[in-house]
Amino acid sequence: MDHRMYKNVWQDWAKAQKKWTKGQFMDLPLFAPPKRERGTLKYAALMVLKEQPLHGYAIIKAIEEKCGYSPSPGVVYPTLQMLEDQGYVVMTQQENKKVYALTDEGRRCLEEHRDVVEHIDARAQMPRWSSIPGISTQLRELTRAIFANYRYLNEDKVKEIEDVLEDARKRIGEVIFEP
Repeated sequence: MDHRMYKNVWQDWAKAQKKWTKGQFMDLPLFAPPKRERGTLKYAALMVLKEQPLHGYAIIKAIEEKCGYSPSPGVVYPTLQMLEDQGYVVMTQQENKKVYALTDEGRRCLEEHRDVVEHIDARAQMPRWSSIPGISTQLRELTRAIFANYRYLNEDKVKEIEDVLEDARKRIGEVIFEP
């Protein structure tokens, strides 16, 4: 493969990466785990505490289950302290564990920021690759096969692979939308 072909493959990969990071690939929405957006951890913590009082580790697990990401204790505990300082949660000691419960002020905060809460809920409802592990594995292996062997590609082979992928995309669409 000459230098120009390598450059084109790299540029195509870079374009695909940009689409991937914007939540699209092959013009399909991604099923990636949602990344935590800045400033949403406090609302996620309040949301899980709305259901029931929890200790710190249980809060981390509840956020992971509800939102699809597992915040580190080094971020959660300072956030809980901040929420306590703001009067949104109250901490009690139960069996050598700090248990946090939502206050009325915390409920008001969730109401006042309903748009953020709804956004977090919507992101949490998005499908994840883990919900379709067989397809996830196949796509990962396909990508690995192409990029691990790029040095063997020439323009004709790249075009042929593009055609195969386009045919596969169309066929998958048919499978998904056939009655």
